Amino acid sequence: MMRAKLEDLLSSLEAVAGQHSSDPEAVTTLETAALALHFIRRIGRMNDFWEYVKAFNAEEAWPKPLRSFATEDEARAWLRTQPTLPYETVLEIAGALHTVTRMRDGEWVLIRSPTIEELEAMEESEE
Repeated sequence: MMRAKLEDLLSSLEAVAGQHSSDPEAVTTLETAALALHFIRRIGRMNDFWEYVKAFNAEEAWPKPLRSFATEDEARAWLRTQPTLPYETVLEIAGALHTVTRMRDGEWVLIRSPTIEELEAMEESEE
């Protein structure tokens, strides 16, 4: 069953790539997603992947923030005092979750994560 599910997913990616054949960047992105799925299968982690997929939209599965701040300025001030942070650190800023990463020049970047409600609204608008 899992193999059929993976094959369906890969077929869908191929079909979408075909629909966007005039956009090389979109095709490359879709091919990379397919390659990632092949890699997950090759290293024997497909069951873990499907478990992750099931849990992904459950709020309790989302990352917990390392720290919470009222404003982005407060978060950035704190980040400037941190020489390093764990991989995929999440901060809560004004009630929204942000993944933190560092650019090569040393500047911290905050990437806001959409809420489950925002993701569901996006899915509904696509239907």
